[in-house]
Amino acid sequence: MSIPQELLSVIEQLNDDQLSVLLDLALSLKSGRKSVNSIVESHAYQNWVSSENDIYDEVFADE
Repeated sequence: MSIPQELLSVIEQLNDDQLSVLLDLALSLKSGRKSVNSIVESHAYQNWVSSENDIYDEVFADE
């Protein structure tokens, strides 16, 4: 399977929040920026890593 085909396969499995982060990354790469700083600062990424999406409380609740 070629890289574009693999990428399309992965994309089909992502939810809208994940797609938003991926879109930010793709646009940054397309513009020639190799840094991910703009991705880390993006609204979608901040939502993704927010305390509302923190799974550690659930995972370590028994400890």
